[in-house]
This record gives sequence, C-alpha cells and structure tokens, in this order.
Amino acid sequence: MENIGLNSEVVVGGKKFHIQTQYLEPNEKIIANIFDDGKVLVTRELAIECSTPAKDIKIDINQMHQDMIADLEMVFFISEKVRTVQHSASNNKLGNVFLSKNLFDEAVREFEKAIEIDPELGEAYNNLGYAYLKQKFYDKAIETYLRGIEKKVDYADLHNNLGYAYFRSNKLAEAIYQIKLALQKNPKYVNAIFNLCLVYLHSLVNEIEAPELPSPDERIETAKELLTSIVDQGQYFKTEYLETSIECVGNGDFAAAAKALEQAESDLPQAVDLDCESKFYLNFMFGGKGKDDGYIQEYTNELKTAVADHPDYADLRNNLGIAYLIQCRNLFLNALEEFRQALKINPEFKKADKNLKLAENDGKGFLILLRAILK
Repeated sequence: MENIGLNSEVVVGGKKFHIQTQYLEPNEKIIANIFDDGKVLVTRELAIECSTPAKDIKIDINQMHQDMIADLEMVFFISEKVRTVQHSASNNKLGNVFLSKNLFDEAVREFEKAIEIDPELGEAYNNLGYAYLKQKFYDKAIETYLRGIEKKVDYADLHNNLGYAYFRSNKLAEAIYQIKLALQKNPKYVNAIFNLCLVYLHSLVNEIEAPELPSPDERIETAKELLTSIVDQGQYFKTEYLETSIECVGNGDFAAAAKALEQAESDLPQAVDLDCESKFYLNFMFGGKGKDDGYIQEYTNELKTAVADHPDYADLRNNLGIAYLIQCRNLFLNALEEFRQALKINPEFKKADKNLKLAENDGKGFLILLRAILK
C-alpha cells in the first residue's frame, strides 16, 4: 500500500508546532504526533483492520489529523479567555491540560497563576510540583510541595509526592518521613505504599544505615508485607513486576527487587483519564460547548464507561454526578424556551405563563447550585 500521511505546521501561543499523521501498515494503526522543536509532545493511535480500504484509511487519517490541530488550537484559544478572569480553578484545570500535552512552561504558568489567585488551593501546589517532577527538577518540586503543605497540611498527595521528590534527590530519610505522613492520612494510599517500598529497597541496595531509618531487617519485612498488600488490592501496578520484586526481596537480591519496581512504575496499565474532566470543564465554560448536548452526552457516556471499569474511583463518580447536573441544566433551559415559545404563539396561554413563572422562580436555586459546584 502507498505511504499515506499528512503534515502541517501550526502556529499558536507564540510557538510553531508540527503535526504529523500517518498510517503504519505493518503496525495496522494510524499514529498522530505533535512535535515542538523536534520533540514529540503528544501521540495518539488508532487501530486499523488490515482489510480496511485505502480510501477509508485516508478519511480516518484526515479526521485524526484535523482533530489534533483543532484540539491544540482550542487549548490556546481557551487560555486567552482564562486570562480575562480571576478564577483559580480554571487556571489549575488549564494547567492540567497543558501538562497532559507535555507543554511544561504553559502548565507551570497556569498553576502559578492559580496559586497567586488562591494561595490555599492545595491541588495547584500538587500539580505544579508534579510538573517539576516530570521535568526532573527535583529541588523546585520539593520547594513547591513544602509551600503547599504549609497551606494544606491534610493533603496526603502533597506529602507522598514530596517524599518521592526527596527520594529522587537521594534524601531517603526525609522521603520515608513524608511518605509515612501520607499513609497516616490515608492508610490505603497505593501509590504511597509503592513509593515507601521503592525507597526501602534503594536504601537496602545502597546499604544505607542511619538513626532515622528502620533497621535493615525491618525494612525487608515491611517491603514484603506492603508489596503483598498492593498485589492483594490489584490496583495501578502490573502484578508480575510486584511478584518478581517480592521474590527477589525474599532471596536477598535487593537490586533486582528495586529494578522490578522501577519497571512497574514505568510500565503502568492504562490509567484512568482524569484529564478529560479538566478538558470538558474548560470547553464547557470557555469553549462554547455549554449548550452542546451532543458533546455533554459524549462526555457523560465516557464517564459512565470509566465508572463501570473502575466502580470504586470516587473522582469518576463525582465527575459523573456533575455531568448529570449539567444535563439537567440544559434540559431545564430547553423547557424555559418551550414555555416562552408557547407564549409567543399564544400570549393568552395562562398555563404556559404560569409554568414559565414557576420554572423561572424555582429554578434559580438549581442554577445557583450548579454554579457553586462548578466554581
């Protein structure tokens, strides 16, 4: 089959991006990439059956290519609108979207703006620190998490991520202390349990002993117990890596055990996409999608599927509840319009006039509720 692909240059946000979309016949997939100065920022893939006609593949390539361009242009368009308001949640969510595209400078700018507007927004500190972690700027991450903890002491994520940043900076005692604080706040925090095992194993590999650290024997036993608990929970990490690590710990091969955990960290299963909530929120509030019933229904269906796959994920259920409220809001606004149209057709229609007044008066509370939730 002939080589099928598209290439475009897109200038947005003061930057020039290259978008490339092509069909890779041996892999039976379409792959689209966004490049910034030769570096891949975002990759999307679409599986294609080998029997698909070339003309249909070309249609899919064009659609995927245009979607990548539109998505990139939209996020920068929304960023211009967000700058016109003083709303920390919007800056924080916009930062998440930029971060998902590996646009670190833009993400950092939005998280810092969110903190400037609301210094108590613990989530923004956590996200800003994570942006620095992804760039391996560990000192900046540590400084950010410490600032956040000063403002939001009960936020377990801040302690866990601070501990991880300390670990990557080879400050193991500080790492253990912070991760244990996270586990005090949430004993079932799987990522914190994993990180504590990672720190313990690296401390054993490097034969580190210090008054602040548990004894080597205690670290060995604790690591085995905690890794077993992660396997039993069956979340986040692939079991084969964890079981290999447990076996290696039992054999005293701590280097192999630590390597297995590093592999588990880099080869995570398909994660729950929580960034879709930020993207939806921004499109709903600033991207002209507020009354797009099809777009809202598509988002709702996406959440329903995610909830079915991850029924114990609290964030997903919260987001689905908000999506249902937004659908109610749009149906409510549709109802008001129908009452108004009825009165336009027949100004003497008393029942329609009564229904409109009742809906307008009693519905104010619902709209205030939704605005408060979305704030």
